[in-house]
Amino acid sequence: MKNFLLLFLVVVLCFTSCKKENNNEDLYYSDTLLSQVTSGDQAVHGLTYNSSYLIYESMEPYVYHKYTYDSQHTLSKVETAYSFSPLSCAYIPGASLDADPRKAKVSEYSEFEYNKLSKLVKKSNYFINNGTAQLNSYNTFEYKNDNVTRISIFNPQGQMTQYNDYTYDENGNMTRNDLYIIGPSTKLLNTMIYEFDNKNNPYRVFSSEGTPGKYTNRNNITKEIYVSYSGTVENRNTTLHTYEFNKLDFPIKIDELGCKYGK
Repeated sequence: MKNFLLLFLVVVLCFTSCKKENNNEDLYYSDTLLSQVTSGDQAVHGLTYNSSYLIYESMEPYVYHKYTYDSQHTLSKVETAYSFSPLSCAYIPGASLDADPRKAKVSEYSEFEYNKLSKLVKKSNYFINNGTAQLNSYNTFEYKNDNVTRISIFNPQGQMTQYNDYTYDENGNMTRNDLYIIGPSTKLLNTMIYEFDNKNNPYRVFSSEGTPGKYTNRNNITKEIYVSYSGTVENRNTTLHTYEFNKLDFPIKIDELGCKYGK
């Protein structure tokens, strides 16, 4: 019990200390920007934003993401550092630097490329091996009516390994995601089907990363159906989500998780 209380206090400290302003960045807070996700009294996700209202840092236990933008405020790079300390990003004087993911070495990163219309067309994913960045995979993006209709994933040798096809409703919510695996033949591996409410989705702050779904939907997912395929057999699993909202129609509770906005 004492160990649990200690871990609980440390995680809370994590998302208090991690929200301190970076000397190189003026941070911005708003009643419509998600700043913290909690499980009971325990913080499990912390977010900060730069002065252009764009996501700057995302912190969860054991992992830290930093977002970098070009002069046009377009996402150019996302860096990821991991901490395998149970203290996560709560910095303890005298502890290993890896106890704070912001001080840990970057383990992997993604770089983003755009066409002349500023649409994301390629995302390259790298991992760092002995100080050297190595391409792990890359994604290409196809569009219709400003919505991403397909993301194809390639290995470092340029061979397509899988792709996802996406379908949307009239509000721009992604209603269906079909995952295909490329092998001797192309195979539909699974399908995700979604239903939505008409309220504001707080996770759209991550939409610049380009992957359709939770982080790009205008509204919140109320029902998801997972369908997996094995030969002629289909297996289905349904999950329902419940919400409580504030006066601005942003959720303050998602299932058992709490959402906080502003500073």
